[in-house]
Amino acid sequence: MVKQGKVWLVGAGPGDPGLITLKGREVLRRADVVFFDRLVNPGILIWARPGTELVDVGKEPGGKRTEQGAIGKKLIQAARSGKQVVRLKGGDPFVFGRGGEEAEALAKAGISFEVVPGVTAGVAAPAVEGIPVTHRGLSTELVFKIGARAEGSVSGRTLVGYMSVEGLKDFLEQAVESGFSPETPAALVSKGTCRGQKTLVSTVANLAVDARMAEIRAPAVVVVGGVVALRKWIGQQNRGRLAGQRVVLTVSKALGKGWRQLFEEHGAEVWELPMTRILQLPLRESWKKEVAKAKWIVLSSGAGVRSLSGIVEDVRKLAGKRIAVVGRSTAEILKTIGLRADFTGPGPGAEALARRWPGNKPDPVLHITGNEEGGGFADFLKKKGYRVKRLVVYRNEGPQQLAQPVREALVKEGADWVVFSSGTAAERFRRLVPSWPVEPKVAVIGPVTARKARKVGWKVRALAKQVSAEGVIQAILKNIQ
Repeated sequence: MVKQGKVWLVGAGPGDPGLITLKGREVLRRADVVFFDRLVNPGILIWARPGTELVDVGKEPGGKRTEQGAIGKKLIQAARSGKQVVRLKGGDPFVFGRGGEEAEALAKAGISFEVVPGVTAGVAAPAVEGIPVTHRGLSTELVFKIGARAEGSVSGRTLVGYMSVEGLKDFLEQAVESGFSPETPAALVSKGTCRGQKTLVSTVANLAVDARMAEIRAPAVVVVGGVVALRKWIGQQNRGRLAGQRVVLTVSKALGKGWRQLFEEHGAEVWELPMTRILQLPLRESWKKEVAKAKWIVLSSGAGVRSLSGIVEDVRKLAGKRIAVVGRSTAEILKTIGLRADFTGPGPGAEALARRWPGNKPDPVLHITGNEEGGGFADFLKKKGYRVKRLVVYRNEGPQQLAQPVREALVKEGADWVVFSSGTAAERFRRLVPSWPVEPKVAVIGPVTARKARKVGWKVRALAKQVSAEGVIQAILKNIQ
């Protein structure tokens, strides 16, 4: 059975390829197929990876057009065939882009989707000409309107208010005075897209009282209009099980590549604060000799893989040697330099690899590693009678401090989850942020990391057995009610 894919409704921005959001660019790079509109600058399509299917579903006045119903069917069919689908729309998907209709169709079909907002031309185009659409003392109201062809309710309007929590009652009274019925749906969205996002749906007549009872705080925006009722269909599709939760990833940039995207797909607000920085030690001629003598080469990290490529310069010099890696993540990194592992350990940790060691005792073993990794692997094999040498070729260093606003935010607001891939990271992060308003839940990779994390005071709630973002996420989800 084919696993169902996912659809991203992505705002391409007002035209300039530099004005698509970072997240929009990221999902374009992962797409199997992109359905794009006429107003999308072709330069934006460059971000799609080679081989991605690019499908024009634009509507040209007086010319070629793809009917809206047909577009929805194409998105659904592509997702059901297991593809990762991007629906790329000019501006923002929900600002006169009919993205709401497409989201509604996907929701009714049971297709997983996510909205990636974009910069709308109604704000961007005036801005680049030096025209602010709001300005203190000159303009305190902004109305977006489309031409006479638009279909809608009797009022045909949506009213959006910024900074309206304190004056919500007055704002809603003015909405009635401007023609909205007291029974019109209204919503208040607090901390939109951020940790702790909260949405209250009511009516114009009752929203102010409901907001006071629910203790909704700024920052928030209020939305008035019939579109609020669509939330029952399309509002829940975008929210994963980590929605509203802040996750701090302390894994290195090399190991954590792609982790942010996976956590965000589950709804998390992600802060990347690597506790590891790799510094390669100056190359020594003796290292080349050690590699030449070894029958087995052991790599327990991505940094070790990169160090090996620097030592040998030409991977053909490794002909006849066998390579063992600590786990699947390191094996994938090894492939990037044109090599495949002869043996992949169960992970995580080099000691787990040592317990499953497949080599013969006469074969010399070389463990390429860093200063922070202990000699447990070599010691274990030596006790079993193997010939092992530990070669330290890089330094693992951590940050001396966090940026002050980042540290203050963590001390004041906290986080829901912190992820550690090593005991060293747990120790360093504890030193940098020793106190929290509420101690965060901790997810770790492997029992060795768990022991070291507990030793410095962290309460480990989730233990991942795989060195991968998916392994960590699954461990976390098991601990969420």
